[in-house]
Amino acid sequence: MNCFVKEQCKKYNKDKSCDTNDFCIKLFKLTQLYELSLLSDTQRIRTNLVLDSDLCDKDAFEELHDIEVNIVDFVTSGKNLFIYSSNVGNGKTSWSIRMIQSYLNKIWPESDLKCRCLFINVPRFLLSLKDSITNTSEYINHIKENVLDVDLVVWDELGVKSLTTYEHEHLLNLINTRLDKNKSNIYTSNIFGVELQEKIGERLYSRVNNMSKNIQLFGKDKRGITL
Repeated sequence: MNCFVKEQCKKYNKDKSCDTNDFCIKLFKLTQLYELSLLSDTQRIRTNLVLDSDLCDKDAFEELHDIEVNIVDFVTSGKNLFIYSSNVGNGKTSWSIRMIQSYLNKIWPESDLKCRCLFINVPRFLLSLKDSITNTSEYINHIKENVLDVDLVVWDELGVKSLTTYEHEHLLNLINTRLDKNKSNIYTSNIFGVELQEKIGERLYSRVNNMSKNIQLFGKDKRGITL
Protein backbone atom coordinates (compact mmCIF):
# COMPACT_ATOMS: atom_id res chain seq x y z
CA MET A 1 0.00 0.00 0.00
CA ASN A 2 1.35 3.43 -0.98
CA CYS A 3 0.76 5.17 2.35
CA PHE A 4 2.72 8.25 3.40
CA VAL A 5 1.96 7.67 7.11
CA LYS A 6 3.16 4.05 7.25
CA GLU A 7 6.52 4.88 8.84
CA GLN A 8 4.71 6.38 11.82
CA CYS A 9 1.96 3.76 11.90
CA LYS A 10 2.10 1.23 14.75
CA LYS A 11 -0.05 -1.24 12.84
CA TYR A 12 2.19 -1.13 9.79
CA ASN A 13 5.37 -1.35 11.82
CA LYS A 14 4.01 -4.39 13.64
CA ASP A 15 3.19 -6.64 10.70
CA LYS A 16 4.71 -4.70 7.75
CA SER A 17 1.47 -4.90 5.84
CA CYS A 18 -1.83 -3.15 5.54
CA ASP A 19 -5.14 -4.23 4.07
CA THR A 20 -5.98 -1.73 1.34
CA ASN A 21 -9.63 -2.65 1.73
CA ASP A 22 -9.67 -1.26 5.26
CA PHE A 23 -10.69 2.33 5.81
CA CYS A 24 -7.88 4.08 7.66
CA ILE A 25 -9.11 7.06 9.65
CA LYS A 26 -5.55 8.21 10.30
CA LEU A 27 -4.68 8.27 6.60
CA PHE A 28 -7.99 9.95 5.77
CA LYS A 29 -7.61 12.74 8.32
CA LEU A 30 -3.92 13.33 7.72
CA THR A 31 -4.51 13.50 3.96
CA GLN A 32 -7.03 16.29 4.52
CA LEU A 33 -4.80 18.12 7.00
CA TYR A 34 -1.78 17.90 4.70
CA GLU A 35 -3.75 19.16 1.72
CA LEU A 36 -4.92 22.14 3.73
CA SER A 37 -1.34 22.80 4.86
CA LEU A 38 -0.25 23.16 1.19
CA LEU A 39 2.45 20.51 1.50
CA SER A 40 2.91 18.56 -1.72
CA ASP A 41 2.62 14.78 -1.92
CA THR A 42 6.42 14.51 -1.81
CA GLN A 43 6.65 16.82 1.19
CA ARG A 44 4.31 14.61 3.20
CA ILE A 45 6.93 11.83 3.33
CA ARG A 46 9.29 12.05 6.27
CA THR A 47 12.86 12.92 5.23
CA ASN A 48 15.90 11.36 6.88
CA LEU A 49 18.42 14.10 7.66
CA VAL A 50 22.13 13.37 7.51
CA LEU A 51 24.95 14.94 9.51
CA ASP A 52 28.21 15.73 7.74
CA SER A 53 31.22 13.63 8.73
CA ASP A 54 32.63 16.52 10.77
CA LEU A 55 29.38 16.66 12.82
CA CYS A 56 29.29 20.45 12.42
CA ASP A 57 25.51 20.53 12.86
CA LYS A 58 25.28 18.00 15.68
CA ASP A 59 24.20 20.54 18.31
CA ALA A 60 21.76 22.21 15.92
CA PHE A 61 20.21 18.88 14.92
CA GLU A 62 19.82 17.94 18.59
CA GLU A 63 18.08 21.26 19.31
CA LEU A 64 15.80 20.86 16.30
CA HIS A 65 15.01 17.25 17.23
CA ASP A 66 14.06 18.39 20.73
CA ILE A 67 11.67 20.98 19.25
CA GLU A 68 10.24 18.33 16.90
CA VAL A 69 9.61 15.89 19.74
CA ASN A 70 7.94 18.63 21.80
CA ILE A 71 6.27 20.39 18.88
CA VAL A 72 2.81 20.53 20.46
CA ASP A 73 4.16 22.47 23.46
CA PHE A 74 6.20 24.65 21.10
CA VAL A 75 3.14 25.54 19.02
CA THR A 76 0.64 25.95 21.84
CA SER A 77 3.11 28.26 23.60
CA GLY A 78 3.27 30.46 20.49
CA LYS A 79 7.02 30.00 20.09
CA ASN A 80 8.95 30.87 16.93
CA LEU A 81 11.98 29.41 15.19
CA PHE A 82 14.42 30.88 12.65
CA ILE A 83 16.58 28.31 10.80
CA TYR A 84 19.28 29.86 8.63
CA SER A 85 22.43 28.97 6.73
CA SER A 86 24.52 30.42 3.93
CA ASN A 87 24.64 26.92 2.41
CA VAL A 88 21.75 25.53 0.39
CA GLY A 89 20.29 22.04 0.67
CA ASN A 90 21.50 21.30 4.19
CA GLY A 91 18.18 20.76 5.90
CA LYS A 92 16.52 24.11 6.61
CA THR A 93 13.34 23.42 4.65
CA SER A 94 13.36 19.71 5.52
CA TRP A 95 13.48 20.48 9.23
CA SER A 96 10.65 23.01 8.92
CA ILE A 97 8.51 20.46 7.06
CA ARG A 98 9.28 17.84 9.71
CA MET A 99 7.89 20.24 12.31
CA ILE A 100 4.58 20.35 10.45
CA GLN A 101 4.61 16.58 9.99
CA SER A 102 5.31 16.01 13.68
CA TYR A 103 2.61 18.43 14.76
CA LEU A 104 -0.07 16.96 12.51
CA ASN A 105 0.90 13.42 13.48
CA LYS A 106 0.39 14.32 17.12
CA ILE A 107 -2.86 16.31 16.90
CA TRP A 108 -4.77 14.45 14.19
CA PRO A 109 -6.86 12.22 16.54
CA GLU A 110 -8.53 15.22 18.21
CA SER A 111 -8.41 17.62 15.25
CA ASP A 112 -11.35 18.43 13.07
CA LEU A 113 -10.81 18.77 9.32
CA LYS A 114 -9.79 22.40 9.24
CA CYS A 115 -6.54 24.09 8.32
CA ARG A 116 -4.10 23.70 11.23
CA CYS A 117 -0.76 24.50 9.54
CA LEU A 118 0.47 26.29 6.43
CA PHE A 119 3.67 25.83 4.47
CA ILE A 120 4.32 29.06 2.57
CA ASN A 121 7.20 29.33 0.15
CA VAL A 122 7.70 33.09 0.36
CA PRO A 123 8.95 33.68 -3.23
CA ARG A 124 6.00 31.73 -4.65
CA PHE A 125 3.61 33.51 -2.30
CA LEU A 126 4.83 36.98 -3.30
CA LEU A 127 4.71 36.16 -7.02
CA SER A 128 1.19 34.71 -6.69
CA LEU A 129 0.13 37.69 -4.58
CA LYS A 130 1.12 40.05 -7.38
CA ASP A 131 -0.66 37.94 -9.99
CA SER A 132 -3.80 37.76 -7.84
CA ILE A 133 -4.33 41.50 -8.27
CA THR A 134 -5.64 40.79 -11.78
CA ASN A 135 -6.36 37.05 -11.67
CA THR A 136 -8.19 35.03 -9.04
CA SER A 137 -5.83 32.69 -7.20
CA GLU A 138 -7.14 29.76 -5.13
CA TYR A 139 -3.67 29.48 -3.60
CA ILE A 140 -3.70 33.10 -2.37
CA ASN A 141 -7.32 32.92 -1.27
CA HIS A 142 -6.60 29.82 0.80
CA ILE A 143 -3.68 31.51 2.51
CA LYS A 144 -5.62 34.71 3.17
CA GLU A 145 -8.51 32.75 4.66
CA ASN A 146 -6.32 30.80 7.07
CA VAL A 147 -2.94 32.41 7.67
CA LEU A 148 -3.90 34.52 10.67
CA ASP A 149 -5.55 31.71 12.63
CA VAL A 150 -3.73 28.45 11.89
CA ASP A 151 -1.62 26.98 14.68
CA LEU A 152 1.68 26.99 12.79
CA VAL A 153 3.01 28.71 9.65
CA VAL A 154 6.31 27.92 7.95
CA TRP A 155 7.68 30.93 6.03
CA ASP A 156 10.21 29.24 3.75
CA GLU A 157 13.04 31.03 1.90
CA LEU A 158 12.83 34.52 3.33
CA GLY A 159 15.10 37.05 1.67
CA VAL A 160 15.41 35.48 -1.79
CA LYS A 161 14.73 38.94 -3.21
CA SER A 162 14.44 42.45 -1.89
CA LEU A 163 10.85 43.25 -0.94
CA THR A 164 8.88 46.00 -2.57
CA THR A 165 7.02 48.35 -0.26
CA TYR A 166 3.78 46.48 -0.99
CA GLU A 167 5.36 43.07 -0.33
CA HIS A 168 7.04 44.28 2.85
CA GLU A 169 3.88 45.77 4.32
CA HIS A 170 1.85 42.69 3.41
CA LEU A 171 4.30 40.22 4.95
CA LEU A 172 4.87 42.45 7.97
CA ASN A 173 1.14 42.72 8.62
CA LEU A 174 0.59 38.95 8.41
CA ILE A 175 3.56 38.01 10.57
CA ASN A 176 3.01 40.82 13.07
CA THR A 177 -0.65 39.89 13.47
CA ARG A 178 0.27 36.25 14.10
CA LEU A 179 2.83 37.28 16.70
CA ASP A 180 0.27 39.53 18.40
CA LYS A 181 -2.12 36.55 18.51
CA ASN A 182 0.62 34.34 20.01
CA LYS A 183 0.65 32.10 16.94
CA SER A 184 3.71 30.00 16.15
CA ASN A 185 5.96 30.64 13.13
CA ILE A 186 9.01 28.97 11.60
CA TYR A 187 11.22 30.92 9.18
CA THR A 188 14.00 29.65 6.92
CA SER A 189 16.56 31.66 4.97
CA ASN A 190 19.87 31.35 3.15
CA ILE A 191 20.92 34.78 4.39
CA PHE A 192 20.97 36.40 7.81
CA GLY A 193 22.19 39.43 9.72
CA VAL A 194 22.62 42.69 7.83
CA GLU A 195 22.09 41.01 4.45
CA LEU A 196 18.67 39.68 5.43
CA GLN A 197 17.73 42.97 7.08
CA GLU A 198 18.50 44.80 3.83
CA LYS A 199 16.32 42.35 1.88
CA ILE A 200 13.21 42.27 4.09
CA GLY A 201 13.42 45.56 5.96
CA GLU A 202 14.38 46.45 9.51
CA ARG A 203 10.93 46.06 11.06
CA LEU A 204 10.26 42.61 9.62
CA TYR A 205 13.81 41.46 10.34
CA SER A 206 13.45 42.56 13.96
CA ARG A 207 10.41 40.34 14.41
CA VAL A 208 11.94 37.35 12.66
CA ASN A 209 15.31 37.57 14.41
CA ASN A 210 14.51 38.93 17.86
CA MET A 211 11.30 37.02 18.57
CA SER A 212 12.55 33.57 17.52
CA LYS A 213 14.92 30.87 18.64
CA ASN A 214 17.72 31.19 16.07
CA ILE A 215 19.46 28.04 14.84
CA GLN A 216 22.24 28.17 12.26
CA LEU A 217 23.25 25.22 10.08
CA PHE A 218 26.76 24.89 8.64
CA GLY A 219 26.57 21.61 6.74
CA LYS A 220 27.04 21.13 3.00
CA ASP A 221 24.36 20.53 0.37
CA LYS A 222 22.82 17.10 0.98
CA ARG A 223 20.15 17.06 -1.71
CA GLY A 224 19.96 13.66 -3.32
CA ILE A 225 21.43 11.84 -0.31
CA THR A 226 19.15 9.16 1.13
CA LEU A 227 19.58 6.86 4.10
